[in-house]
Amino acid sequence: MGSISIFISFIKIWERYGLRLLAACFLVLGLLLTATQPAQAAIPTFSIVSVVTDTSVTIQAFNFPAGQTFTVRMGAYGTLGIGGVVIATTNSGAGGSFLATYSIPDSLKGSDRIAIRMDSPAGYYAYNWFWNNTATVPSGSSSSTGVIPTFTITNVVRDSSVTIRTSNFPAGRDFTVRMGPYGTLAIGGTVVATTNSGAGGSFEATYSIPAVLAGSYRIAIRMDSADGYYAYNWFYNNTVSVVPGYSGIPTFSILSVVRDDKVTIRTNNFPAGLDFTVRMGAYGTQGIGGTVVATTNSGAGGTFDATYSIPDGLKGSNRIAIRLESSAGYYAYNWFWNNTTDGSTPSATPVPTVAPGYSGIPTFSIVSVVRDSTVTIQTYNLPPDQEFTVRMGPYGTLGIGGIVVGTFNSGAGGSQSQTWSIPAALAGSTKIAIRMDSNLGYYAFNWFWNNTTG
Repeated sequence: MGSISIFISFIKIWERYGLRLLAACFLVLGLLLTATQPAQAAIPTFSIVSVVTDTSVTIQAFNFPAGQTFTVRMGAYGTLGIGGVVIATTNSGAGGSFLATYSIPDSLKGSDRIAIRMDSPAGYYAYNWFWNNTATVPSGSSSSTGVIPTFTITNVVRDSSVTIRTSNFPAGRDFTVRMGPYGTLAIGGTVVATTNSGAGGSFEATYSIPAVLAGSYRIAIRMDSADGYYAYNWFYNNTVSVVPGYSGIPTFSILSVVRDDKVTIRTNNFPAGLDFTVRMGAYGTQGIGGTVVATTNSGAGGTFDATYSIPDGLKGSNRIAIRLESSAGYYAYNWFWNNTTDGSTPSATPVPTVAPGYSGIPTFSIVSVVRDSTVTIQTYNLPPDQEFTVRMGPYGTLGIGGIVVGTFNSGAGGSQSQTWSIPAALAGSTKIAIRMDSNLGYYAFNWFWNNTTG
């Protein structure tokens, strides 16, 4: 799979399963981006081991890369620790698993819940949060073993109900179930039920969609226990059902292109026996609402090749989005350069010019914010000599199609500090998405709380 296909697969995974996978997927994709990088399946995470109220928190790290210096920050719950108070730096040493204890800063004392984050200059990061109450996580619990409760969506009846299937849930906990607008992680959402996890592990449950969310396109759902366990996800508010025995998400890569004529794709992990409507649209739209070019039945599912004609309305385009979606709710999307390729390599059409010696993926973090005025960012691993356009938009949009706030040349690449003005149209927003795209297809995005920080 080529670099562009991997980038798009990452966005789709994020969109389907929520922000919680953002850090995990982003690092894995970066490590797989080029063959010159060593294979690396591990994702750095950490769990909360114990807390002393207003004093300290002890964490257990897992799968950390070796020899990295991590900046440790704490911030308000819900911020993921982005832009938080720097409380320490920790070198990961030999990597893997280790224990560390950090002091709670004065500005967060008295907080009910606190976010904690670890970032390295190489772009590795992990985050979590904890209740600011003196507690010790029981041995064998999900937090002490590194297991995290999650759940997947198995069925939706539009404006009526959603059915979920849990995984790795701790036993004997009462979980409050909430639903809210997409992008909120359902924090502060409408309470729809309380569910006891019983023996824990995996179980199914069905919840009614509240009237206040009827008609919503996408809905967030969340489960929290009183002792700090939680999981969240989101779903399309369309009647769907899961194909028996199918798991994972469908994806596809670009095999070849004949300019202004046709594109050939190769699918991966498609569910069986479903009709997929194939659409093409302008780059950046993910093919949503695009021109219907075909209907394809997935047959036995899994992997198959298919060729589609480029519609007249998109001929002459530099880049084109393509999307496959079924009435059962499964979908996948990608995009391609509208240039003739020989199709000799089963991967997405590559970026036409790659900076010599450059590998990995560009990222950036939020350094500080002046409410309704400016945001300062710190970039990492920028490719050299690329023209980037910087956009801001509403939270949840990834900055796609946002307001252009400036352009810059990455120069020598690597790490840079930049400050950008928040556009008047976004003044008063609680959270704002920010994105940078280069003329050759490199991009990165993030978001920030629109509150003044140091």
